Amino acid sequence: MTDNLKGTQLDGSVAIDDARTVAMLFRQLADEGIFVGASSALNVVAAADVARKLGPGHTVTTVICDGAYRYQSRLFSKAWLTGKGLYDAVPADCKRFVSLA
Repeated sequence: MTDNLKGTQLDGSVAIDDARTVAMLFRQLADEGIFVGASSALNVVAAADVARKLGPGHTVTTVICDGAYRYQSRLFSKAWLTGKGLYDAVPADCKRFVSLA
């Protein structure tokens, strides 16, 4: 939990690993044409997890709060992704978006 939420009454939280976040970032780009950043991709993964847990008849919303343009030198760099152990998280059909530089 981030410091700005300390002391706040929460209903719960969802932990999402970096690999799932990276995979969703590329899925959003390939499938929806949305150039989201890591925070937004994480929010989408968490919302999908909550929706699955709650089941039919519930509505789950999230916020797409950042764009990938702020992170493209990292998130779309094979060297950076490899260095973080995240290159394999990029879906095979999305590797075309990754720069070799």
